[in-house]
Amino acid sequence: MLQTKSTRTALTVIVCCAALAVRAHAGPPQPATPDDIAKMVAEAGDKDKYDGADYVDLLDEADVYVRPSGLATTESCRLIKVLTDAGVKQQCVQRFDFDPATRRVTIKSLRIHRKDGGVENVPLNDIITQPTVQRWIFWGGDQHVVSVPNLAAGDTIELHVSKIGFNIAYLAGANETEPGETLQPPMPGHWYEVTLFQGHHPVVHKRYSVHMPKEMPIQYEVYNGPLKTSLWTTDNYNVYTFTADDLPAIKSEPHMVALDDCVPKVVMATVPDWEMKSRWFHEANIDQFKANDEIREKVAELTKGLSNIEDKVAACNHWVADNIRYYGTSRGPCEGFTLHKGAETFRDRGGVCKDKAGMLVTMLRVLGVEAHPALTMAGSRVEDIPADQFNHTVTVMKDQAGEWKILDPTWIPLSREMWSSREALQGLVYGTPEGETLTLSPYYPPSYNQLTSRSQSRIDADGTLHAEIAMSMSGYPDTYLRRNLESHWRPNIKHVFEEVVNIAPTAVVEKLNYTDPYDYAHDATVEMLVSADNYTGGGESACVFRLPLMKHPLADWLIPDLFNDFSAETREYGMHMRATRGLHYEETVQLPNGWHVTKLPDNQTLESPAADLTFTASADGAKLTYTFELNVKQHLIEAKDYPKFKKAIDAMKDISNAWVVCERTQPENGESKHAWLNRKESEVHND
Repeated sequence: MLQTKSTRTALTVIVCCAALAVRAHAGPPQPATPDDIAKMVAEAGDKDKYDGADYVDLLDEADVYVRPSGLATTESCRLIKVLTDAGVKQQCVQRFDFDPATRRVTIKSLRIHRKDGGVENVPLNDIITQPTVQRWIFWGGDQHVVSVPNLAAGDTIELHVSKIGFNIAYLAGANETEPGETLQPPMPGHWYEVTLFQGHHPVVHKRYSVHMPKEMPIQYEVYNGPLKTSLWTTDNYNVYTFTADDLPAIKSEPHMVALDDCVPKVVMATVPDWEMKSRWFHEANIDQFKANDEIREKVAELTKGLSNIEDKVAACNHWVADNIRYYGTSRGPCEGFTLHKGAETFRDRGGVCKDKAGMLVTMLRVLGVEAHPALTMAGSRVEDIPADQFNHTVTVMKDQAGEWKILDPTWIPLSREMWSSREALQGLVYGTPEGETLTLSPYYPPSYNQLTSRSQSRIDADGTLHAEIAMSMSGYPDTYLRRNLESHWRPNIKHVFEEVVNIAPTAVVEKLNYTDPYDYAHDATVEMLVSADNYTGGGESACVFRLPLMKHPLADWLIPDLFNDFSAETREYGMHMRATRGLHYEETVQLPNGWHVTKLPDNQTLESPAADLTFTASADGAKLTYTFELNVKQHLIEAKDYPKFKKAIDAMKDISNAWVVCERTQPENGESKHAWLNRKESEVHND
């Protein structure tokens, strides 16, 4: 049966049972037989058939057997044909990562189908089990490692693997859910999964079958494209199957959205709704937020002299952000959804996102604020089906008006923000005793992430530029500045500014004032007096130069993602900017007496769903003024909106690189002013 989109169990059962009546002789899909595999290998073809890929999955199939406890065993077979020498390097060692506290992995067999037709069984007695490489988070993960001997281009690897349990550890105090079984699912009695059907290498055939006990209802949905779906019934199971054929490799694009948001996937869950997930998350952590005397003393110290609750909350949020280092240590089988106790995090001065969120919950409750942890997914969507689609934990609180407010002490070190604007329109589930549904974080308009620059500039008769620049910033540019300031040695900071001021290679910062990166009371500001020798080019009768502020001072620090790779004319997938953005520039350039502006960049106005741009410039004798404004209105640029977004970015770059042409009073060597200007402009463009 073919369905392009499936939602709820009841509808699926009705349709598929009708299919069963018509095809009574059929049954649930079965694992590939040795004859099936031999045929796939024989018909595979070479790299030309797969657009030059290094390897291809001829078969990727999995049968998931769910138990009433919520635990599941997955029996999988993968058939990998190696097409190039690079593919040999990628596949000659097979690695299987797992957390021994929550998952077991057994490599059942490994065969090599040689390109000459021979088949070899690889002995499995030399499998190495070793710790995985761990950085920042040390939760004791392991991996099985097995070598594939004498692998060559044209060979095919056949792997049969059995897995039981879950990807990460979840809850403390796990009890045996079945005789002899010490693994425990996150939510006892429930199972959920997200399965992607496409990636960065081609797949000829992928099948994913879930054998669900008949007494366990499940809901599912297919996203980002059609899959073949079916439901078959056996004596003990309802068998849900999803298949796809001839899936090409996803070709990466610069700063593309997550694969989860653009490739076909199935999201499945026995959990009936997000409210249940919310209540469960609350109950799983109900005892983690008890404060001790040391925490109460710290809260009193941080909030001393502060009169309103908003300032007190901000003081606690920033303290956790700046003083609890990001690193994860294991408490045994209690990681993942279980937050470390606030007293432990305070003692250790360290933890991962969930622990920092729990630390903040603990401190806010000392203030008498209703606060809870919340689950979210940084970097991709959370779909409607209540499966585990989270990689991040934050804090939510109710303000004095009874409205929820989101706080994130993980993402705001050295930032005035209380919740990062990079996390706009992001799915969240709050962990509360009443139970909350899936919600979205706020949208942040370009004005929230604003960079405003004003300059009073002067050019001397010898071509030296003097620019008095005043910059103010909020949101993401403010955060960028603070973090860059803190990462450099203060006595050398003026020279660092000269490296990134970006106005001219000869630029010198003569005076400099900037915001203390740890002063969160006000938006950040920078004031600079910048000079640059030989800023203009030309002769005695005319000269050329570029608009100083349009060179984007401190661009590498404040707006680096506006200078990403936007060379492609179109995109197949959406693009991820760090945040919405607003730029507003105002500049006056005073020229020497006797100079007159004869050519300026053209005025422009562009509007599109993703970005707007306005540029206006005028000259009055020896004085020119202009304003420039760019508003990036979306941080996720859809593929259909990309061409007009690119047009705005290209227009900004064109204005930045355009020459201002000025005429001096006297022509050079008797040459007409008009002829000199044409010749000079041609020379500039040729250069």
